[in-house]
Amino acid sequence: EDTTVKIWEVETGKCLQTLHEYSNSPLGNSYASRIWLVAVNPDGQTLLSVSENQTMKLWDIHTGQCLRTVEGYSNWILSVAFSPDGQMLASSSEDQQVRLWDIDTGQCLQTLPGHTNLVSSVTFAPKDDQILASSSDDTTIKLWDANTGECLQTLWGHDSWVHSVRFSPEGEILASASRDQTVKLWDWHTGECLHTLEGHIQQVKTISFSPCGKILASGSHDNTIKLWDVSTGRCLQTLPGHEDWVLSVVFSPGGNLLGSASGDQTIKLWDVETGQCLETLSGHTSRVRTIAFSPDGKTLASGSDDQTVQLWDISTGTVLKVFQGHDKAVRSIAFSPNHPVLVSSSEDETIKLWNIDTGECIKTLRIDRPYEGMNIKNAIGLTKAQKNTLKALGAVEKE
Repeated sequence: EDTTVKIWEVETGKCLQTLHEYSNSPLGNSYASRIWLVAVNPDGQTLLSVSENQTMKLWDIHTGQCLRTVEGYSNWILSVAFSPDGQMLASSSEDQQVRLWDIDTGQCLQTLPGHTNLVSSVTFAPKDDQILASSSDDTTIKLWDANTGECLQTLWGHDSWVHSVRFSPEGEILASASRDQTVKLWDWHTGECLHTLEGHIQQVKTISFSPCGKILASGSHDNTIKLWDVSTGRCLQTLPGHEDWVLSVVFSPGGNLLGSASGDQTIKLWDVETGQCLETLSGHTSRVRTIAFSPDGKTLASGSDDQTVQLWDISTGTVLKVFQGHDKAVRSIAFSPNHPVLVSSSEDETIKLWNIDTGECIKTLRIDRPYEGMNIKNAIGLTKAQKNTLKALGAVEKE
């Protein structure tokens, strides 16, 4: 919520980088936007942040430069994910849509309709660029063919909003976290629910598989993290320590560390085997929404409601870079798997691509808004769905 993203070194807790850019608002920097999400490209060179001002920014982790900004959403961008080959980006929004983007051109390739409420999370199958999963407040999970846009399957079973979905490392199991206080493990090929994990006493906001796929971590509004045995569904450990909601959990590439981000404005690094908190990273000035490890595990990116993405040196705990440019909270970030690029998405309705080495914003992605400013307040014959579509493309409804 301090509008920054911080990159941390896991071993030392040193902040390597703080990514931020002051708002251009005439009302001053206090109107800069919070960062909701961060994601690291698999190659460890770039980071994506999502901000409350509905933009996504791609950052160069090494330099803190904003490489690209993607904007044009009329609703908050809630999640972003790279395809395994790093050539495609998926994003989800409050407008109930999933969008697929070409990383090189910034062009929106496809819009995937089908959910009937906001789409909270998107993720690609780790070994298949074609398979994409999305979760929604409509209580469902959808599986998509990213090449054709076809909905392959809809999974039902949760009793409330589904906040997050993640594939296991081998791609055979899909995990989902829900407001109904449970985590479910699915065979997504058949739609069968393999296990329902119960134990949290408030909604489960975030989940992450260990690299070996044997352990699942979950973070909850009950301020705790739980580690689960994937094969049996048994709770292995409960990790207390945060003073507010746990909003993001992620394993390091080696699987020995777990990072957690919280509404208490901190990031914690945990020893997975012992459950010990090794380091608390402080530096953001508002809620930390999202974190991601670089593919080499040496850096950590964080996105915050303070509108910044920050890049941290894991070994020292220091900030390497601060990526600034979003006007609202950053909701999601991701590292490109094979380029020195970081991607961020934001509530400012943009996606930004950043050069990690230079810190330059390479590109800002926005959807086309052909009806920008068109007032449909007194329009006759439009259904609610048609009005929502027009608003997503720039129309307004006001006196």
